[in-house]
Amino acid sequence: MSDKLTLIALFSEPNDTAEAVDRLHTLGVPDHDVVVMTGVPYPEQALGRQREWTTLPYIVLAGAIVGMLFGLFLAVITPHLYRLDIGGHPPVGFPPAAVIIFVFTMMAIIVSTFLGVLWEMNFPRFGSAPYHKSVTSGNLALLLELPKELETPVRETLKSHNAHQVTEPEWMAL
Repeated sequence: MSDKLTLIALFSEPNDTAEAVDRLHTLGVPDHDVVVMTGVPYPEQALGRQREWTTLPYIVLAGAIVGMLFGLFLAVITPHLYRLDIGGHPPVGFPPAAVIIFVFTMMAIIVSTFLGVLWEMNFPRFGSAPYHKSVTSGNLALLLELPKELETPVRETLKSHNAHQVTEPEWMAL
């Protein structure tokens, strides 16, 4: 049997949510066991969370490098592989090569950004996930995974910070 408990607490006000998160940290609930769910995008710091670093810029940078290398291959290497000497012109002209490199770099950036966003969202997510229907109605929810011995002080803390419902979450397919 697991010694962890999953709770969801619903709040109406973001300030109450931020204060509850701060108080939970002082009780010993680690930041990675606290998930704030909202229907409205809030910055992490507004709800008492640590700044979360994403890997999206690195994914986009890698996509740009791959796209630029592929564009360089098409624009510079390919004319040397199939050399056509016509009228003393160089096999690679700068303006067409610049356009080809730019287009493939931008195309790779767009594709890698799209795939990186899907990666950051953990999409697709299979199976059920904890959720509460009132989050889409404007409420904020704190999803907590905590040891069972902290259940009573955590429930009291959440109630003291105006949580209007503290229950176990519904598990639904998203």
